[in-house]
Amino acid sequence: MRMRSEERSGGIGRLDRGLGRGPDRDYERGDVRIIVTPAPAEYRKERAFSYLPWPVKLVLKLGLFALAMVSVFVLPNYLDCRGQRDSGLFYHGMTVSACTRQTVYGQIGSTQKRFEDIARAIGSR
Repeated sequence: MRMRSEERSGGIGRLDRGLGRGPDRDYERGDVRIIVTPAPAEYRKERAFSYLPWPVKLVLKLGLFALAMVSVFVLPNYLDCRGQRDSGLFYHGMTVSACTRQTVYGQIGSTQKRFEDIARAIGSR
């Protein structure tokens, strides 16, 4: 029996009877053969995540989002404030957490101002 290339790769294909020419070879009709192959690796990963209960999935998704936001916005400002404190550039009585909070609020305010300027520029056209 000969198998065509699409049958070797998995899926549904036709199994040709006979080895070549002859009266026993029927080109119009053949047996259907289903070939089962193991699932690719990306399906196995997705399947493992799908077995988790929905609260765990929600915590993982929101936790990863929160971790990304903290690492992008808060961490650089915190490290900057630590450097300012070590070099003596703080006001009397200012803490690292107060400095971090102040710089994060300043960063949010400047970003909001940039978006407002862009919206005004688009609106004036």
